[in-house]
Amino acid sequence: MQKKIFHTRGFMSLLTALSFIAMTISGIVLYFTPHGRIAYWTDWKFALLTKNNWADMHVLTSLLFVVAAAWHLYLNWQVFMSYICRKAQTAASLKKELAIAAVITLIFTFGPVFSIPPFSYVIDFSEYLKKSWVSSNEYEPPFGHAEELSLKALARRTNIDLQSSMDELRNSGIKFNNSSESLQSIAKANNKNAMEIFAIIKKFQKIDPIETGTKFSPEQVEERFAGKGIGRKTLKQVAAENGIDIEQAVKKLEAKGIKIGEDEPFKDAAARNDIYPLDLLKVILVEGYSPDSQTGGKK
Repeated sequence: MQKKIFHTRGFMSLLTALSFIAMTISGIVLYFTPHGRIAYWTDWKFALLTKNNWADMHVLTSLLFVVAAAWHLYLNWQVFMSYICRKAQTAASLKKELAIAAVITLIFTFGPVFSIPPFSYVIDFSEYLKKSWVSSNEYEPPFGHAEELSLKALARRTNIDLQSSMDELRNSGIKFNNSSESLQSIAKANNKNAMEIFAIIKKFQKIDPIETGTKFSPEQVEERFAGKGIGRKTLKQVAAENGIDIEQAVKKLEAKGIKIGEDEPFKDAAARNDIYPLDLLKVILVEGYSPDSQTGGKK
């Protein structure tokens, strides 16, 4: 009985096609996955895979596609060169088509870089889909990678009473050995996510409102609020958490030519004015602060 021959060219064609499909699917999923801070905080999954799983899959299947395509080209090099030579004879008649194809490629390459419509709409829609996973304020971590901190460090960073939070977790049936365990590991051991664990102890968070008449320097604002996720919060949230008068805050911002809605995230208003989110807070809290005249601003 004759042995079956392994068809290398057929194999490479199939490998190229299948890796392209896998790369495309993972790319589509990454288009609408929530931002990293949300995905890690909520232990987000799609089809049982985490955001990191999908990202790793996309990178490796893309690499596989490139290698398979290069190998496929190598195996069919003579056919490919014969095709190129035949087409080269008629290239003179395809100058217009070549120019149009080159222009379209350049537009699709640099359109998103310079946020040119309609490419910017595609990116904006992706941003909309990513934000749609956030249905409440609890989906936002207190700061980036908060889930990686130990319970002790998290309590200190968020001004939460450690002993009270530990007692509450145990009373809620959450099992852990000590406060040195990370929020992420505690959540995983109890089949929960970091957001759910933090929701149990958040009520013990002590928020120190800003006393009326308190004077801040730009450095003091950075020391107190840097790394606290101010950019993701709205003016209403920041005002409520820190005892800031919204009307006075709006007036101070408008006096500097900055407009912001009560429900608008700081980062959106900051981006519109080409400054940093903390600069908005400095305008509100620091007497006479002007972002365009300080080194802290982008202008």
